[in-house]
Amino acid sequence: MSNLSSSHRNSVVVGALLRSSYSEYLVESVLGQGTFSAVAKCRRIADRKTVAIKMMKNQDRQAKAEVAVLSKLRCLDSDKCNLVRWYRYFISNEHICLEFEHLDKSLYDFMKGRNGQPLHIKEIRPIVQQLANALDHLKTARIIHADLKLENIMLVNHAQEPYRVKVIDFGLARDVSAAKLGSYLQSRPYRSPEIILGLPFTEAIDMWSLGIIAATLYLGFFPFPGSSNYDMMRYIVEALGQPPNTMLTLGSKTGRYFQQDHNSTNSTWKFKAPGQFWRESGIQSQDTRAMKLRSLYDLVHIRAIDGKTMSDRGAESCDILDFVDLLERMLQLEAAKRITPRHVLKHRFTSMCNMGWMYNLSSYVRSCSELLNPTTDSRKAVCGSLQQPSSATTHPIQQNLPSASAERSQYSGNRMKASTAVSTPLAQAHRSTTDTSSSYSLKMDD
Repeated sequence: MSNLSSSHRNSVVVGALLRSSYSEYLVESVLGQGTFSAVAKCRRIADRKTVAIKMMKNQDRQAKAEVAVLSKLRCLDSDKCNLVRWYRYFISNEHICLEFEHLDKSLYDFMKGRNGQPLHIKEIRPIVQQLANALDHLKTARIIHADLKLENIMLVNHAQEPYRVKVIDFGLARDVSAAKLGSYLQSRPYRSPEIILGLPFTEAIDMWSLGIIAATLYLGFFPFPGSSNYDMMRYIVEALGQPPNTMLTLGSKTGRYFQQDHNSTNSTWKFKAPGQFWRESGIQSQDTRAMKLRSLYDLVHIRAIDGKTMSDRGAESCDILDFVDLLERMLQLEAAKRITPRHVLKHRFTSMCNMGWMYNLSSYVRSCSELLNPTTDSRKAVCGSLQQPSSATTHPIQQNLPSASAERSQYSGNRMKASTAVSTPLAQAHRSTTDTSSSYSLKMDD
């Protein structure tokens, strides 16, 4: 065992010792090396506890900003708030080091290990619930995470506690009062419209990222995998519609992607065609989508319902509709209309409030309940009554179960079905849109 040599002063080496006034740390493995920081799995010599050490490389200003955010959050119970536990910071080899609890693996690595195979909707629910809980506590603390993505969501111990997660990496986090207009935050596939357009922003950008995460877990690939901000906005407009003129007029970067029609009575904006954008910017649009979404309700029909009984099929069908309804609320173009974390926790998909009465009728509902809260009586995990509600509050699942054609008629309307382009695995799309070398996420793309 030895100290870091001068040749490795800006890196972490297996077998090296990091020293603080509290303890020494033996580097057991390197979890990731990035341009600005490195993360290592270490053994704390004082008590033999395994921890994660993030060493900042000549980034004192960024490190101090992260310490300030972590200090502000220290009063919270990290387990109850689904936030990574931070122990302390220290100086080693002239670098600021942050000591965290050691967690299992990131959702990105987990999905990569599944070869991009999407999660079942009942597996997505507990993840969404916990992340909404984390965002609710951050919102109360007036903290914007600003880089919520699969790499920054860690499974705590998947073998023992399936789908229990925590949010990590507060390197880009900031107080709401410090939100700076024009900042390019969030990794590109998770980037919100207000950031792309150069609008004032709040913690609502994190809710947009959560919506993208939920959709990605359901699809197995990014819904908007743009290789540029232009392509990001293009995919968003095609799937969700064009942002209102009030947003476009105020955006400092709107002119890069939209053309204003000064001849119209209300100065409307028109999205620039790929050819026009190429001529003006020199950047060629590249369609990297695995599926061309024309509406979020396209998601309703991409999965086969595999329930063995009518009750199970009906419950799962309505669950998917509730999920897409929540996605619509998360991915509102206008930040002020986007659902808040607290309302996500109350939403019928997250809480299963409208499915409680079916607990004894459907094995699907019972399995959902057990995943949602495995440490509690699964009946209590569902907030709805176990008695069938009155007809005045009848949920679609309580009525005669609709046929597939009836569902399409009710929910499709003028919505177009998804058309499929070249299949792009999550890992391949990810490599083209972000530069990350660790499950603890060291660097954000431009």
